[in-house]
Amino acid sequence: MNARTLPARAWIVLTVALAMGAAACSSGSVDKAGSPVSKPVVLTLADGDGDTSNAQPFANAVSRLSHGTLQIKIVGDWRPTDPNDEGDLIKDVQSGKAQLGVTASRAFDTVGIDSFQALQAPFLIDNYPLERKVMDSAIPGEMLQGLTRHGLAGLAVLPGPLRRPLGFTKPLVAASSYRGARIVIRPSQVTADIFRALGAIPVILKRSSSGESTAGLTGTESHTNAIDSSFAVPHAVLTGNVVFDPRPSVIFMNRHAFASLTASQRGVLYRAAAQARNAGIYEGNDAASVADLCRRGIKIVSASPADLAGLRAAVRPVYRALESNPSTRVFIQEITTMRQAAGGAPGSVTCPAPGATGGNSGAATVLQGTWQVTYTESELAAAGADPSELLPSEGNWGHYTLTFRQGHWWQRLIGGDPGVTRNNLEEYGTYVIKGHQISFYRHDHDYTGSDTEIWGPYIWSVYRDTLTLNGTQGPTGLTVRPWRKTGT
Repeated sequence: MNARTLPARAWIVLTVALAMGAAACSSGSVDKAGSPVSKPVVLTLADGDGDTSNAQPFANAVSRLSHGTLQIKIVGDWRPTDPNDEGDLIKDVQSGKAQLGVTASRAFDTVGIDSFQALQAPFLIDNYPLERKVMDSAIPGEMLQGLTRHGLAGLAVLPGPLRRPLGFTKPLVAASSYRGARIVIRPSQVTADIFRALGAIPVILKRSSSGESTAGLTGTESHTNAIDSSFAVPHAVLTGNVVFDPRPSVIFMNRHAFASLTASQRGVLYRAAAQARNAGIYEGNDAASVADLCRRGIKIVSASPADLAGLRAAVRPVYRALESNPSTRVFIQEITTMRQAAGGAPGSVTCPAPGATGGNSGAATVLQGTWQVTYTESELAAAGADPSELLPSEGNWGHYTLTFRQGHWWQRLIGGDPGVTRNNLEEYGTYVIKGHQISFYRHDHDYTGSDTEIWGPYIWSVYRDTLTLNGTQGPTGLTVRPWRKTGT
């Protein structure tokens, strides 16, 4: 089940995009009565992430609500080598290079759009319940209205994972630890202002598919999944109870393209966006990523109450600048009221207790051992495999074993069809269990970028020595047939 030909966690997305592209290019057809059937309207959506899961629930909802007459073709890794990819993606949608886009809300102020800056007010939205409450309020809709005068139509603001500080050379705990520090950020006026207020030097890195170099840098601010994929350097220290802000994303559309749709089609987009906003994927999986970081030697520390108070005091100039905009000031006041009413503390993460395996010791015990499965090329194809998974050279069908042991997994292809050249394929890494979800983290150095891959989460179940995996964010081969237990 090799992954070299596709970005991590984007398997089903590309399958859907290819199918949509084929539908858009096909000739007209007829229904059972012989009447002409109109081609579906296919809209291109630009997504800067290789993992295009941000856009997938929206695309699925559009197809479902329109009964296939309106479809979204997701193009992932938009501007893959552009360090300003998020802001330039917005410009591309404005100019009509793509009809739709999805990108982080932080990027809009880099192109002169300040509608979403309140979401980045430092240390304000610092836990998931509060973020969800904000997303469920009238605030996102009012923010989206600000896109109209910039040639865009706003469809949805999606919740996102919380962003924390990771120190490469020292812990980033108190305000004093940021003075003179070189901190990696993504392009954003507010983010840059936050770190300048702390006395740090914000640094924007070139994008890389094989992880980021940390030479000459003090640390970064990012969410745990991105840290685990790109910045999990030895001896780094994550401050688990400091949350700068969340990473919401915005689904938006070129205004002229939006106006060219029928009222019914526009209604489908709005309803699909509302449904997608409630998809469970957007808050990430801190527990899984943190457990993997801890296994890889990353230390997690906590800031003291005095440290937290000092950080808040240091960023007061950022609030003064934000609140000079009347609408942003109102948004900040409304979010502050929600925060005070909820009374919640900053969302905090820590390493699992010693001896806890995979985040759920009981479940991990059930999975321990070796499992096996055999399936053919035709069975893999029938399960919905992407065409690139069906290349004989990739060794994606045959007889496999999958072993779980103390937080580590190994997968081996021990017998394949005569045309399969990758017999004895071995992939391995660590895994994290959260309830009935399991995520696989690769560490096998199979090819450039494989060590940043995360498969899942899959839904797993075990019954009478039979393991079933269900999910779309990874190799299809894991889900083709149930696995039978062969050893402990």
